Amino acid sequence: MLGYPIQTVEGGAMTVAIAVFVGQATAFVIACWIVKRAYDGYRDARRPALLWLALGITLLAAAPTILRFLLPTVFGASSVTTTVLANLSEVAGLTAILYTVYGRP
Repeated sequence: MLGYPIQTVEGGAMTVAIAVFVGQATAFVIACWIVKRAYDGYRDARRPALLWLALGITLLAAAPTILRFLLPTVFGASSVTTTVLANLSEVAGLTAILYTVYGRP
C-alpha cells in the first residue's frame, strides 16, 4: 500500500504540526495586514463601509485563528467549544462583510 511520504518519515507528525502552525501564522499575519489597510482607509476617508470591512475580516480570519490556538492551549477548552466559537466568529465576520456590500453602513 502506498502512503503519503510524510507519513513514512519518522517524526512526520512533528513536520505536519510545524507546517500547520506556519500556515496558520501566515494566514493570521495576512489577515491582520488586510485589516490594518482597511482601517487606515477608514481613517483617511471616514467611510463606515471600510470599518465594517475591517471588522468582518478580523472576525472571519484573525479571530478564529486566535480562538483555535488559545482556547485549547491556554484554557483547556474542548474541541467542540473551540469549533463552535470559531465558527460563530466566522459567521459574524461574513455577516459584517455582507453588510458592507449590501447594506448602507
